[in-house]
Amino acid sequence: MEQISNEGRPRRREYSKDFKAEVLAKCRQPGASVGGVALAHGLHSNMVHRWIREAGAAYRAPLGMPGSQIAQAMQPRFTPVPLDLLSPAVPQAPAGSADQTAPTAPRPVELQLRRGDLIVSVQCPLEHCGTLLREVLR
Repeated sequence: MEQISNEGRPRRREYSKDFKAEVLAKCRQPGASVGGVALAHGLHSNMVHRWIREAGAAYRAPLGMPGSQIAQAMQPRFTPVPLDLLSPAVPQAPAGSADQTAPTAPRPVELQLRRGDLIVSVQCPLEHCGTLLREVLR
């Protein structure tokens, strides 16, 4: 029976934890890409992506954050937003102004359709724009 030897076959490289941490830290720098960092270190980007997955929350934590704060930083939080910030700013007319009682007429919407050298310009009320576009684009 013949014995098979592994002597001529290349072995997988093993990288130290310090080297992996250095590569991952460079990936986290602003403007750095995983592929660019991997190429600069002679690595395949898939390997660096695997290291990122294996690092998990430690990789996603903000730079310089102690390990004890990582789990706390990963917790979802509720941020209240005041309702007055959500409503659009509408300028108020002065109290004695006559413009308060007179409603303003809706402004028409202008549609410009171009096909080659032909330009068609149409003005219509907003509520009719959908119907007009549906007919034109049919």
